[in-house]
Amino acid sequence: MRSAHANADDRREPPTTAARRLLAPLVAAITACAPTWKAPLTVDSREVARALNDPADVVTDFDPAAVPVFDPPKKLRPCCAFGQDLRAEVGPVPVPLYKNENIRSPEEIGPHGYDKGELTRERNGLVYTCRGGFLDIAHVRDTADRTLFLTLQLVRRLPEGATVEWPEEGTKRRVVVKPLPPGLLERHGRWKTATALASWAVYQLSTWHEVVTWYGFESVPGVSERLSSFSPEDVYSNVLGINLAAGLILDGEIRSREEYDVAMQAWIREALRRLGAVPKDKARAAMQAVDGLWWDSSKRVPEFTLVTRRYIHTDSPIPAWLVRDPAVREGCAGQPPPLPLVIDHRLGDREISELASVEFEFGKWRPKNFPMPLAEGTTVTQADFPTITADIRHEGAAVFGPDFDQPGEAQADRPDAKEKIVHRAVTDRRRRATTSAGP
Repeated sequence: MRSAHANADDRREPPTTAARRLLAPLVAAITACAPTWKAPLTVDSREVARALNDPADVVTDFDPAAVPVFDPPKKLRPCCAFGQDLRAEVGPVPVPLYKNENIRSPEEIGPHGYDKGELTRERNGLVYTCRGGFLDIAHVRDTADRTLFLTLQLVRRLPEGATVEWPEEGTKRRVVVKPLPPGLLERHGRWKTATALASWAVYQLSTWHEVVTWYGFESVPGVSERLSSFSPEDVYSNVLGINLAAGLILDGEIRSREEYDVAMQAWIREALRRLGAVPKDKARAAMQAVDGLWWDSSKRVPEFTLVTRRYIHTDSPIPAWLVRDPAVREGCAGQPPPLPLVIDHRLGDREISELASVEFEFGKWRPKNFPMPLAEGTTVTQADFPTITADIRHEGAAVFGPDFDQPGEAQADRPDAKEKIVHRAVTDRRRRATTSAGP
């Protein structure tokens, strides 16, 4: 017979069992709050791909029918001879009461419209930025729209070859992409490949616009555009528009024209902020500071010599021409360094010029002073640009001086500048503005 003490010990729970019973509610509560991999997770696959530096398409089979359709851009936006408060003439006759202000503040820039260029809506003009110099917003928008259109044309057709015809501008224009080498599309991704090819090609097209206007092509017969060819803000503005469109495309904000318009306007505003866009009064001061160096306020539109410095540098990276007047630089104090822009000329280990070319076929318009022999049907490509720009530099140096394709030395940086400015302020108010500063 067991003792009473033995019976009591039999009824007592082992210590481990009691501890488990006491901890069970706490364990259950903790488990209920713990994360579970069964919960739905959302992530932007593009951000993961960027983090991994992985452009490959690993999602689903590509459906060309799912690519949005945009009509080809048909026109260039009307804007802007370099300068401010510009006056005009028709032949030798001045146009009374005409004055084109040109300068805009960032807040005045209106909403984007694909291939629109409505003056009262977009309010394009020249904006000055501390890191990118003067920007022609019409050029930014034009090259952005063309980059979008060409990317969508190519992305449907790759890896097969493609020929995309463009409206004539002095010549017939076409972008020719060869069939891609095996494996290239898989290594770099369909959208990245199409965007890189389109960006490069649109840059060549934008350079051709500067070329044909230098040699006298007129969009409106009788109205010369030579004064605006290769003007100080053109090339940088062209590249900015191309780069913004490329980023927006790769970000996927192009599912409709409406989405693209809204997104592009947001990207333009953010680009102006990052580049340090200045208020209108400071932009006007910057333009005044280069009167007599980059442009001549005594001239009228469309005089060729109104714009006296020309930006003919076309090799990437593209540096900005900045105004180096002390007051302008002081207003930009604290900004990050100037921002050169880049047009990629390689796709991985391949030169894009090995994969694509841009052709310009002459017809009835054949300038007599072109540096290459021309006949109807003569075709030149981007490979001929060095020969052409060398001829432009030669002519420009004869007209404007040997340093016409450089931003120039700031008058205000010279030791004797202050004395000259004070003297001219007494004798000639306008000439004071033309020598007060430079880049």
